[in-house]
Amino acid sequence: MASAAQQPLTRAAHGVRLPNFVIAGTEKAGTTSVFDYLSAHPEVCTSSVKETDFFRHGYTGDPAADARRYASFFEHCDPGRRVMLEASPGYLGEAATVAPRLRALVPEARILFILRDPVERVYSSYNFHRGKLDLPADMTFDAYQSRCFEYERRAYPQESDLDEWHLKVLRFGCYADYIDVFRSHFPADQIKVMFFEALRADAQAFMSELSLFIGIEARFWSDYTFHKSNVTFSGRNRSLHQLAMRINAMAEPLLRRYPGIKRRLVSTYKTLNQEREGYDPMSAQARARLIDYYAPSVRELQRQLAAPLPHEWHYLTETPARS
Repeated sequence: MASAAQQPLTRAAHGVRLPNFVIAGTEKAGTTSVFDYLSAHPEVCTSSVKETDFFRHGYTGDPAADARRYASFFEHCDPGRRVMLEASPGYLGEAATVAPRLRALVPEARILFILRDPVERVYSSYNFHRGKLDLPADMTFDAYQSRCFEYERRAYPQESDLDEWHLKVLRFGCYADYIDVFRSHFPADQIKVMFFEALRADAQAFMSELSLFIGIEARFWSDYTFHKSNVTFSGRNRSLHQLAMRINAMAEPLLRRYPGIKRRLVSTYKTLNQEREGYDPMSAQARARLIDYYAPSVRELQRQLAAPLPHEWHYLTETPARS
């Protein structure tokens, strides 16, 4: 297969240009930051909203209609851009549905998965969605975790006051199952797995490696200023926080075009209404339960990738299997 630099700039289908790069997972692993970094690169054009979720909610199976609808997220892109991309981290957890749809509409697309220690990721997801008011403010992580395990055993979302997607977040950390599905639909050289821990340790090295995969100039990052995006925080005033979340969602297409303005607006809002940034450590009991749950999947992921996982994950790879 041709190298990334030799791939078509974008795929033309049914008279429209479609993206050739998709960040397909996972949530709370730096996908927003990477999307924002790439949006600054002169060879890249990003979708009008970061998470189109097209292959979860917009796909119909009508090739011509789907191509037009998907292309509408990229109508603003200059034809000279080498890479057009979107980033929908929910794609990974819904691999059985998304992978064949992606393959049907954009078979040449390169796909990136950014993974994070699954124990830390599910706790980050809980705190993030609690901060966004998607989860009850008084629900502890231990209680949330128990609800997720109960859902996995019984799968009766109609009996829950939580959205089914949030109940699936626990299972979404079993990365090996989902990446294996994508690998069954796409050639190995169109799929890349990278790690949040590497991004956090050295963003420039991470982006340089990614640039080689998608065929853009890596030297761009040598004097680029890296800012974190989508940092978890909670608001003091619940009503004001709800309003801010709605405004942010409605204004995303505009704010994506001007990331500097968005950073200033977020900074101002935090000055006015931020209660705190970050969150407390999880309980030892909750951590032990998650280690026991995720360790087999992490070992399987290591086998699939045939490569070392981040050193921060070693406590999961070394956890003895239960008899």
